[in-house]
Amino acid sequence: MKTAIYIFIGIVLLLIETAISPHISLDVLKPEIGMPIVLYVTFFLGPWSGLAAAVCIGLAEEGLSGAPNGSLLFVTIVIYLIASMMRRKYFVDSKYTFAYFSSGSVLVQSCLFAALTFFAHGEMRGIFNIVFYMVPNAITTGFVSILLFSVIDRLNNLLMERS
Repeated sequence: MKTAIYIFIGIVLLLIETAISPHISLDVLKPEIGMPIVLYVTFFLGPWSGLAAAVCIGLAEEGLSGAPNGSLLFVTIVIYLIASMMRRKYFVDSKYTFAYFSSGSVLVQSCLFAALTFFAHGEMRGIFNIVFYMVPNAITTGFVSILLFSVIDRLNNLLMERS
């Protein structure tokens, strides 16, 4: 039940970001909304819930972007696999630790996407654009994930009180 709610919140946030982003010309400050949702579900609800979140968020990102087919789904699942392996070794104890993991996942996502772009097209033109926006997007995602963690944690507490 919680997994479905968090996936729904993630997809709604992706839709809002897609609707608002053409009207705001802050290309450097576009956060990655899907990664914090996938990380939160993987770390706090378990690996099977995380897989469901990764597939749903990856498919939603595929539908909303103009990226090559399957690339965002692949990258999201790879981030999920890394998070599920890290789940046993690292403990997310605060929203700031969660922000570090979210920022790191955006850096890994950008590197994977750049590698996929290079191997698919064999050209370097798009890679420089990805590298240029990689660090600002990771920083922005870190700040947004702090807010997102607080909202999801409060929602989680409300759901725990009701059950």
